[in-house]
Amino acid sequence: MQVRPFTWLTLSFFGYYCAYGVFLPLFPAWLKTQSYSEESIGLLLACGYIFRFSGSILFSGLIKRVSLLVNGLRYLAVASAITMALIGLMSHNFWLLFIGLALYSMVNAAGMPIGDSLASTWQQQIHLDYGKVRLIGSFAFVVGVMVFGYLAGMIGEQYITWMITGILIFYSIVQLLHPNPMPQDEPQSAVENSVGFLGLLKNKTTLRLFIAIALIQGSHAAYYSYSTIFWTSHGHSVSDAGLFWGISVLVEIVVFFFSTRLFKNWSITALFYLTGIAAIVRWLAFGYADTFVEIVLLQCFHSLTYVAGHYATVRYITTQPQNHIAKLQGLYNALAGCAAIAIFTALSGVLYPISPVYAFSLMAAFAFMGLFITPRGVKAFLVHRV
Repeated sequence: MQVRPFTWLTLSFFGYYCAYGVFLPLFPAWLKTQSYSEESIGLLLACGYIFRFSGSILFSGLIKRVSLLVNGLRYLAVASAITMALIGLMSHNFWLLFIGLALYSMVNAAGMPIGDSLASTWQQQIHLDYGKVRLIGSFAFVVGVMVFGYLAGMIGEQYITWMITGILIFYSIVQLLHPNPMPQDEPQSAVENSVGFLGLLKNKTTLRLFIAIALIQGSHAAYYSYSTIFWTSHGHSVSDAGLFWGISVLVEIVVFFFSTRLFKNWSITALFYLTGIAAIVRWLAFGYADTFVEIVLLQCFHSLTYVAGHYATVRYITTQPQNHIAKLQGLYNALAGCAAIAIFTALSGVLYPISPVYAFSLMAAFAFMGLFITPRGVKAFLVHRV
């Protein structure tokens, strides 16, 4: 069955981010039901991000031409479903669980940059609106965290891995649809792309932007790993935690929907300053917010701490040569979404048992560092190619 690229991407993003919306906030709670300590949970999650880094780099590097992106996503979807099922079966043994999580992290992580690479390619070729496609992913995240968070509260958190497996099977099935038109290789892309990751980072602007966004987005590490545990320790239920996550992403959806209108006249540098300052405020206040209203207000900051920076980075990548996009997306996801979060998760795992305030304050310090590394005067406004 043939569908438009917009339809194919929205279904693909929905499946991926719905599963991610269950995994990211609720997987630590599942580990807790398997009798793992907070230190062990922090170790597993930190190692998981390291393998996500490896997977992003490995599989993005294998994509030599944009015409390979669709099939690449299909294979990764099936592999994600299989490995998540294995995690559910191997939870009784730490090392088997570690191996399962490592495999899952590698194949699942690659779906994010490759999906964004496909969106960026169609944005260049057919003027696809990335913001509107990406908000479907945010909506799916809300569905995952709120619907399945509520379901987990009803039937038990020990079933979370099987919920994720079911969603990933759906994700694999919708990938079988055929988008028309397919992404087309440019003439220079038909020749094997020999540009390496290190070669891309020789561009000083790219290097500084990627380090800055790694610090700012990496500062979400304590939030990703410990927010659900933090809230439940203050008397809120797992369902409440799902609601808090859902609120943050609902606000994210609104900003993604209006992103072109809101940010089209903002330079990349200005957007980085905005997201960095918002992250500093959010993490400094996070450890002290325990009432329902306080938590909801801070969750609204997610539209700035994540969306503004992500939009700016993707816009910058979209203006680069087509045969660089897949690797740039892989680098972005590997550095900001994996490596930085892995390191900061490990550090927050040391500080969180001492005091949650210490862990979240450290995250604010990393965001502060990102402001100083952000290069000045980077505009990178998108010019559509005909």
